[in-house]
Amino acid sequence: MDMITARGLRKVYGSGTAQVQALRGADLDIAAGSFTAIIGRSGSGKTTLLHILGGLERPTAGSVAVCG
Repeated sequence: MDMITARGLRKVYGSGTAQVQALRGADLDIAAGSFTAIIGRSGSGKTTLLHILGGLERPTAGSVAVCG
């Protein structure tokens, strides 16, 4: 059973020509009892992803389900 499921996560900051896409359609499944590492280069959206999964930020598009 998946503890966390995310589909099509997108996060855009700013508007117009100053727009920055922090996430571009991220999908994620984390099983209950598993350990998961989020890795990537600086500026790749790791912190934004964790903020969305933790409910601290809303995604521009997509969905997150915790415990179903």
